[in-house]
Amino acid sequence: MSLLLTICSLHFFAQLSPGPDVLLVAKSSASTTRQNTLKIILGISVGIIVWVLLTLMGFTVLIEQWPWIQQILMLIGGLFLAKMGYAMLKGGILTLKQETILEGVIQQQPKNYFMLGLLTNLSNPKTLIYFSSVFSLALSSSASIHLKTQLAIIIPIQTFLVFTLFMSIMSLPKVKNIYQKLGGYIDIVSGTLFVIFAIWLWLDAFRLL
Repeated sequence: MSLLLTICSLHFFAQLSPGPDVLLVAKSSASTTRQNTLKIILGISVGIIVWVLLTLMGFTVLIEQWPWIQQILMLIGGLFLAKMGYAMLKGGILTLKQETILEGVIQQQPKNYFMLGLLTNLSNPKTLIYFSSVFSLALSSSASIHLKTQLAIIIPIQTFLVFTLFMSIMSLPKVKNIYQKLGGYIDIVSGTLFVIFAIWLWLDAFRLL
């Protein structure tokens, strides 16, 4: 139980650290409906299930033997993040020029929010390295199947619940009012950060050469 609690605590702090998932949930919470944001959170949680299962199945061993697999994943993930960043930057600039109201911004957003959350989470293959580090004790030969099963179930549920709480805070009327006033600037900053995340992934991929 203590090991499970330790891993869950580490994941809690890692989950809320600055990154594409947190940025996407924050932006969506302030700019669109809770229903749409919940779809994004569900997509992120499914992505976490994928990473957890790959980690528990020992996929990191394959990456250690064939680093080019991780390079390809990082290049593709960076491309997706860069594309999202460009769209946010473009939307933010247009918003500032046209002074678009909040409802107009919502209509420009993609309709498949679940896939947006899923692909954003899966775009960062370094998540696999993170889980392999956090789960290091659980992956030892002495670890029980029961513990691994608990992790595979609890971590995705924890991800969903924590992001749902985060969404509740970010979707408060005061926060939405701030976004309505500064939406264009927030989109530009968000887009810039997504592009930075993409460049960071690409640089790490080339370092593996």
